[in-house]
Amino acid sequence: MRDHRKPAVRRAVIAGAKNRLLGAAVAALFIAGAVKFGFPPASGPRPESEPVVPVQTTVATGRIGVSKNSGAMENDFKRQAEQDLMRRLFEEKFPDATLQFDTWQFSPDTFFAKYNAHTLPYVIGLFATEATLILDKRLSADITEELRAWKLYKHLNPKLLEPISRNGRVLGLPVGGAGAGFYVMTLFCNVPLFKAAGLVDARGRVIPPQTWDDFTTYAIRLTDHSRGVCGFGMLGENGGNAWHFLNWAWQAGGDFERRGGDGQWISVFHEPPVIHALEYLRDLRWKHDVLQKNILANNDDIIQMFASGRAAMMFQAPETMQSLIDKYHFPAGDVEIALLPAGPAGRANQIGGAFVIVNRDLEGQRKQRAFDAIVYEHEPDVIEPRLRLLKEQGRRVGLPCVPIFLPEYQEKIDAIVNKYRTVPDQSKLMAQAAEAVRVEPPYRCQTLYSQYLGPAIQEVLINRNADPAKVLQVESRRFQLRELDPINRELSGQAK
Repeated sequence: MRDHRKPAVRRAVIAGAKNRLLGAAVAALFIAGAVKFGFPPASGPRPESEPVVPVQTTVATGRIGVSKNSGAMENDFKRQAEQDLMRRLFEEKFPDATLQFDTWQFSPDTFFAKYNAHTLPYVIGLFATEATLILDKRLSADITEELRAWKLYKHLNPKLLEPISRNGRVLGLPVGGAGAGFYVMTLFCNVPLFKAAGLVDARGRVIPPQTWDDFTTYAIRLTDHSRGVCGFGMLGENGGNAWHFLNWAWQAGGDFERRGGDGQWISVFHEPPVIHALEYLRDLRWKHDVLQKNILANNDDIIQMFASGRAAMMFQAPETMQSLIDKYHFPAGDVEIALLPAGPAGRANQIGGAFVIVNRDLEGQRKQRAFDAIVYEHEPDVIEPRLRLLKEQGRRVGLPCVPIFLPEYQEKIDAIVNKYRTVPDQSKLMAQAAEAVRVEPPYRCQTLYSQYLGPAIQEVLINRNADPAKVLQVESRRFQLRELDPINRELSGQAK
């Protein structure tokens, strides 16, 4: 959910069996995306008539000028210092090249405009949910041979390469430098509030809720509206509410989009499990009264409430720990990160992330150096000085995430991370979370959130008499007619 979370994530250790489970889930993550219209020509080499003039091909010295997007903005001095370090480390390894950072942030519209104008950076980072079309149309460089020649290739989780490949050719790589990987949605527990409510063990450690029933009981016990404290701070703003609702629906056994036997995509968020999930939230709101009074609160509102002791639990990606500590000066020891509670169908935790591609205009040594600018970040002699700087800057090191490497190499990364760690080690928790990860709906994901599912959830939260079944039925039907039916026609070659 691009508008409500960041792609930055950190690390965790996953055993071999868990890697297989993770691989299947992340495969779906990368396959997910949105069909767009008016895209550039299909795959294959550019027509000979097209000029190939990628941006920043060389600098005045004749060295290859590798450019990467998502660079630090003008006043982001910490990230600028990090970029200066990464530039120096890269140029020491590859004296024939320089590394430059472009502040352009990926969006589908601007990507296609830059692609057609041949002004894309050498290396482009983008969210996984927005990349299906780019991969399907082969709008990124084939980096298969460069990858196979990379010394760390054998340590990558091979399952992570399948979904970013087409016909056996690799077209991108997962983001994961400095021990990073994929974020997983988790439950944040406010330790002081849990202690005050007696929801801790004999050693004072939080006992997280394990089921929906537990969650309801905990939320009731933790709520004290006379002091302005809610048991659960729920993201209520339109769009964000739908993103978080994914977890509840999956835990109930539901889903949002399903491919039928005829290959057609069907909207299914009107089915009983999803209705049950929305009824559960309705009861938290109206029957148990355990949510915040500002029911349409955005993510920043919820985090602020948690930091000020006015929300006992909230759904967040682990990286939110950095905001709690840096922005609100919330003690790291006062946060317990736990798995989301299991619903009637068991556990389900939304996973997300990003990956990088290489400009398709590049060939030869320029293409190789663009590839090098991606993978050098995974090497110990780059990871260590980078983490040292992050710690010196007061930034968080070791935030929980699901990693991209197999255990034998990930353990080496973990050893470096542990030298500079500033937050508790959650690798065991991430291993457990990896067993029940789910990915966002594959088509029109953001539109689903903001125009259909989000308004349905808000209606139930605002209107005590709203019928979850009816509002979901209406919005699911609208989503089918306005979004999925055109996609089905496009996919079957029948679009007008």
